Amino acid sequence: MIESMTQIESYIFRNIARAFLLGFAALTMTVWLTQALRQFDLVSAQGQTVVTFFQITLLLLPSLTTVTAPIALMLAVIFTFNSMNQGSELVVINAAGTRQWWLLKPVLLAGLIVTVFMAAMTLWMSPLSLRMWRELRSEVNGNLLTSILREGEFVKIENGLFFQLRQRMPDGTLRGIFLSDSREDDESVDYIAERGAVLDSPLGIFLVMSDGTIQTRKEEDSSLSIIQFTSYAFDLSTFSSPQKAPVFMPNERPTGYLFSPDPDDRLFQKQPGKFTAELHTRFTTPINALVFAVIPLLFLSQAETARQKRSATIALAAFSALSLAAFEFVLGIGARDQVLSPLFMYFVPLAAIALSAVLILLGVQPKAPDFLIVYTEKIFDGFRGIFRRRRPAAVAPGT
Repeated sequence: MIESMTQIESYIFRNIARAFLLGFAALTMTVWLTQALRQFDLVSAQGQTVVTFFQITLLLLPSLTTVTAPIALMLAVIFTFNSMNQGSELVVINAAGTRQWWLLKPVLLAGLIVTVFMAAMTLWMSPLSLRMWRELRSEVNGNLLTSILREGEFVKIENGLFFQLRQRMPDGTLRGIFLSDSREDDESVDYIAERGAVLDSPLGIFLVMSDGTIQTRKEEDSSLSIIQFTSYAFDLSTFSSPQKAPVFMPNERPTGYLFSPDPDDRLFQKQPGKFTAELHTRFTTPINALVFAVIPLLFLSQAETARQKRSATIALAAFSALSLAAFEFVLGIGARDQVLSPLFMYFVPLAAIALSAVLILLGVQPKAPDFLIVYTEKIFDGFRGIFRRRRPAAVAPGT
């Protein structure tokens, strides 16, 4: 398809593609880092390895891309046509009477490619990765080792049994172990060890302690006995409860399941509207790629020589696309309880795309109102004042 394009169309498509890939990578990485920091307690507080941390956080990427991809495409279209306007390329194209279809075609092609990508994410990859994320989080949260291996805290394993750890080394070695067992009425036993490790074997979970002492105190005569040991294994298997199957949310269910949910599903019985809304959201979300591509082109396809007007036009284009996306989000929430909301979830973006395409082909470009031009210029002047470098003051001779 790219080979059948004219030189102008190919030029525009390549610029949009390059800008999109850079913006998409930057936005996705930024959003992923914010989510990864929220999961950092897996390493700092719950004693999980860095590998587990990356497994959990990377599983969030497919769902994040459905948010960052349309925004990156919008920024790519804005950047491409604004650069062409600044380089007087749009002036030449408009003055030469170039068909508007030559401007619309590469934008539509880029939008369709991103739409297909987003459809693969919303319909298949994102639900799959979120299910895997839920299962892994459930396994981590239900792990006995996660609950007791907290540095510097006294952790209650059960009534009369407490555990304290001074330090957990990167290789899994435990330093400064204290285990107090007062479950028996007639005696209490304290285990103190310099180092140790947790062994999870087919026979069970054991706390293997090295170079320590066992202090046993009898309640009836308050006698104390101390036994030194080189190695001692304390059985923790009885405190490890079997894993419960995690409850998957509607956004974590396969798309095929949403078409025909199990009538005995308790979550579906309580909130059937969420399953319906989720199904429609998965089909309408990819359309946002075309919305975020065509609407900016509607505002930027014609050349503008005044910098103030162009800044306001860019702001108006971004605001229009984001406002439409926000309205679709509201419709998605309304689809849980209302019958007509799902229909509008499809009609609104498709109508916006069709109307924008017709206006582009007719050469009609909405103009920013004068008050928006003034207001936008004040904002840009404020940012330029913040980031403008101050020139060093001149030093008078002889000072």
